[in-house]
This record gives sequence, structure tokens and C-alpha cells, in this order.
Amino acid sequence: MLKYYKYHLPFTSPLQISGKKFFHRDGVILTYKDPESGHTAFGEIAPLPGFSTEEISEVIEVLRSNRGYITSSIKENNGKEALRVLDRIHRFPSLSFGLDTLLHDLTAKREERSLAKYLFKEFGSNIQCNATIGIQEVKTALKKADEFIEAGYNTLKIKVGYQITREYRIVKQLRETYPDLKIRLDANQAWLPDEAIKHLNSLEKFDIEYCEQPVLKDDIYGLKRVTDAVTIPIAADESLRNKRSAKELSFVKAVDMVIIKPTLMGTYQDIFVTKEIVDTHVIEAVLTTALESAIGRAAIATLSAGLGDPKYAQGLATGSFLKKDLSSDSWLNSPIVEIPEEPGLGINIDMEGLEEL
Repeated sequence: MLKYYKYHLPFTSPLQISGKKFFHRDGVILTYKDPESGHTAFGEIAPLPGFSTEEISEVIEVLRSNRGYITSSIKENNGKEALRVLDRIHRFPSLSFGLDTLLHDLTAKREERSLAKYLFKEFGSNIQCNATIGIQEVKTALKKADEFIEAGYNTLKIKVGYQITREYRIVKQLRETYPDLKIRLDANQAWLPDEAIKHLNSLEKFDIEYCEQPVLKDDIYGLKRVTDAVTIPIAADESLRNKRSAKELSFVKAVDMVIIKPTLMGTYQDIFVTKEIVDTHVIEAVLTTALESAIGRAAIATLSAGLGDPKYAQGLATGSFLKKDLSSDSWLNSPIVEIPEEPGLGINIDMEGLEEL
């Protein structure tokens, strides 16, 4: 039986992303109890406000009106066709990702294989993760950095673009205190191209791993200007949303790297094709979450194991932002994520308190 549950998970403190404050995360969990194997498969649909083109209310309406069709398709082992139909009609990437996760989890569990072994011939079983320091005062940011490093993280992402003088001091102090620390920046579209060039040139001496999205997401040629003018590698985050944008970024060589957020990309096939496109143009990839619950993060961790460039830490350690998660499993919230051997997603889910739709 196919069921839908809505979740509302508050953050431990408000998160500021691209000028917006987020106080909680909303999404929908899909579950399907398999009458053949007895396994329960999971998927998560979590459009991110301000980033996704679709809204959670639109997704719920599609799920409700197509419940019978999706259920019968899965029972008849034709879930992929239902996925293709819904993806073609609605083009809601988060819906496609969540339903595809459910279908992959179901098949992997039926075959008694982990999702990683089902998807990939070869994959990394231990994934380095970065920790993130938000826009904060210097003292607070440095204290948080000390805590992360003590916990075992060797890569920190620093949110920048609010006050460059303060951010410069944070980066400078981190580099002086931790010479071997990998430091990456995330500007979240904060600068104009000339500003980005100026600020990044001033930070270059601190051995920055890369900077995400220094300019507006639609300013592809501004992004290329920055990439061509600075020595710090530049990564597209908000600018990468689908296969078409991957082709455009790659064709003009606008960036050195891309940040792939699977929840915002669509089906697993869309994600694989996007990775193939950037690989062809010698553009490296890091996979990150979009602040999902444990279900979405477990799927993204698995995709990171096979698609993420192993020399970079992946952006998986976001569970600590949530006051309460849907799983107490610790493997997802560590500096090094160890991909589990259990069938499917390999995670224990607590659905208590969720609202069934």
C-alpha cells in the first residue's frame, strides 16, 4: 500500500540562505509496503522554497490525484512508467526525485542489495563530509569551527557575501590556526562580477578550495568572467538546476566545478546524465543535500558514493540543523559517512507524529 506523510521539521536556529531566512523544513515522505518481500520502501519529496520551481502544495495535489495510478503501477512492476508520465506532465523535480528514490529503494530491497550496490559497480564506501559555518560574528564563527574540527571535520564551508571585512578575518584566522584545513566559500549569489573578482583575489592567498555561486544564478557570462579572472576555482550551485543548464555551463566553460543537489534535479537518470555532461567537459562535481530529512540525505549519500569526486568532501552533514529528524541512525551525521550494507537505503525510519495525507 502506498502512503503519503507530511513533515514539518524545525531548525535548531534560523538558516540564512541567499538572503532568505528558513525556520523549518517541510516535505512529504512516501512509503510503500511491498506485499511480495514485506519490505517498506521510502522516498522523500522536499522542494526548497526560493530554489525549487514547484511548491509543496502543488506536489501534494499531484500526489493525491494520482495515488491510485501510482499504486497500481508499482503493484504491476510498472512504477518507472508512472514516474515518466508524471515527470513529463508536471516537471516537478522534487516529486520525480522522491518517487524515483522509492522505486530504487523498493527494487534494491527486493534484491537484498544495498542501494549503492544496486546503482553502481564501483563506489566509495567512506565519504568525507564538510561542515558549514553560517553568517556569524567572528568570535562565534571561530568557536564553531573549533568544534567542527574537534569532531573530525577537515573541510569547512564558510558562508560569505554579507560583510567581506568580517569574512576576511574569519578565513585569515582559520588558515593561520589550521594550516592543513580545507576551506571552501559559499557566496550564494551575493556579488556582482567585479565585486566577486575583487573579493576573491583578496582571499586567494589563504588557499581556498573553491567558491560556490559568487554571482547571480542567471548571469552565466558573469560567472565565466569571474572564473577566468581569479585563481580560486569557481563552482555553480544555484546556476545548476537541470540537464539544460549543465550543458550551458559546460559549453561556455563558465565554471570549474558544479554542486549537484539531487532533490532539485529530478529523476536519477537526470542526475546521471548531468554528471556525464560535466564529466565530458572536465568539470568536477560535489553532491550536497538541500536540507532534507534523513530519508533524502540517505539517498543523496548513496549517490555521492558513486558520483561525487572522491578528492572533495561532499555536502551531507546537514542533519545537525534539524531539531528532530526522522531517524536516529548516526551514520548520516558524521565527518565520514560509511555507506551501509543493509538492503536499500539502509536507514531506520521513525514515522511517529507525522501527518498522513
